[in-house]
Amino acid sequence: MNCIMFIFSDLLQLTGCDPWQAQCIETLTLLFVFAPIVAGLPLALVEWDKFKRADNARIRAAKRRRMERTAH
Repeated sequence: MNCIMFIFSDLLQLTGCDPWQAQCIETLTLLFVFAPIVAGLPLALVEWDKFKRADNARIRAAKRRRMERTAH
């Protein structure tokens, strides 16, 4: 991540930004682009867990029905 941001900062300096301005833009990029992604990951994991639990319950119910049919 740091390497990408150094490249990003260097590109900004090549386009005419001074180092302070490039650092400010880099910090704001981290704050407004990457922070929501990091903050949203736990919610995505919770939703994935709910989905997998429901999927596993459906599969277990289908197996149970299959076993009940073959047992009789």
